[in-house]
Amino acid sequence: MEGSIQVTMFGKFTIRESGWAGQPGAISLTGRSRRLWTLVAYLILHRDRGVSAQELIDLLWQDTGGNNPQSTLQNNVSRARAALEGLGLADARQLICNDAGMYRWAPGRETVLDCEEFEKIAALSLAERDRDRGISMAQKAIALYTGEFLPESAMENWCIHINSYYRSLYLRLCRQAVHWLFDADRLAEVEDICTRVIRQDPAAEEFSISLMRAQIMQHNPEKALEHYDYIRQLFRDTYGVAPSEELEMMKSLAVQERYGSETEDAGILEFLFRSESEKGAFYCDSNVFREMAKLRLRDMKRTRVPSQLVIFRVKGDDFSMEKRTVYMRRLESTLQKSLRSVDPYTRLGDGRLLLMLTNATRENADKVLNRVQDCLRRDYPRAGFNYSARVIDLGELAAREDGSGK
Repeated sequence: MEGSIQVTMFGKFTIRESGWAGQPGAISLTGRSRRLWTLVAYLILHRDRGVSAQELIDLLWQDTGGNNPQSTLQNNVSRARAALEGLGLADARQLICNDAGMYRWAPGRETVLDCEEFEKIAALSLAERDRDRGISMAQKAIALYTGEFLPESAMENWCIHINSYYRSLYLRLCRQAVHWLFDADRLAEVEDICTRVIRQDPAAEEFSISLMRAQIMQHNPEKALEHYDYIRQLFRDTYGVAPSEELEMMKSLAVQERYGSETEDAGILEFLFRSESEKGAFYCDSNVFREMAKLRLRDMKRTRVPSQLVIFRVKGDDFSMEKRTVYMRRLESTLQKSLRSVDPYTRLGDGRLLLMLTNATRENADKVLNRVQDCLRRDYPRAGFNYSARVIDLGELAAREDGSGK
């Protein structure tokens, strides 16, 4: 009796028969053989039904014309059968059948598809009430997700929604598994899952946060800080954005874990000057910013040298929360690159940032705003967003506050 056909579509496309030794080679969905292997993949995915010739023609030649599409399709089907035979599959030329004008994949033979197995086990895990059984099933499903669904075709019309669905299910499952594992205090396994997700999708920032949290809880803040530096640089170079406030909080917790107890002089110096090589404005939370502003006011009374506050606001009430977050991070990235290290800023929420320009006049502030605007236009020429900026003299603001309190 012929064995089942084992197919993988996560990470790479492979077809093999059960019982084969060794790993099958990946099948390319690009180049000259793109259409015939796309045809095979499509028939495998829809093997529960017949696929009409017109559906396959629309799939494979939607952007091109032809005098005889039926003949072209038949030629590709014949070539696909020969290619399957070249893989060494038993009875390969019978795997693609034509039944009353409908094409079918391997009727009468079992085909096991990794993405379908993943979906089945993930659904069972997410519905499981017992935590340990849920974790066990989640880890089994996560191991099956070795990469994007058919990555070479991931952005094609027929594939993009399938790819998005499996990726969303994978992240949901990993999120649940991480939650369970934190509850069970299985922190090394949290690290394993988060590292796997980040390797495949570095933009999934919530898993960087969970990874750092697990490392801090295991009293390994050095690894957490190393990951922060890595992800911060990657976000800046690849996406042009700064880490979120949650990731910054994890960095603060890692620093606190590392330096919270007594340290040698070398450790203190490292803590104070860890970011010495970083240029540009630096982020601090609102409490730290408030104290820095108070210190600056005291110094201004002595030196009579002014300083300015600048309120930046991302404009656009119709922005989604996700889009507003991206634009805020771009603005933060620009501030960090184009300003001085003595210029702190903090987030005010609702798409606003507050910046302090130390030892700056109003004229200096206007020049800074022009520089920031030029930098935004250069780095994000097609961003399509606007921001407003309002300059307030720190000394005048304090004088008005003093006057209102009398």
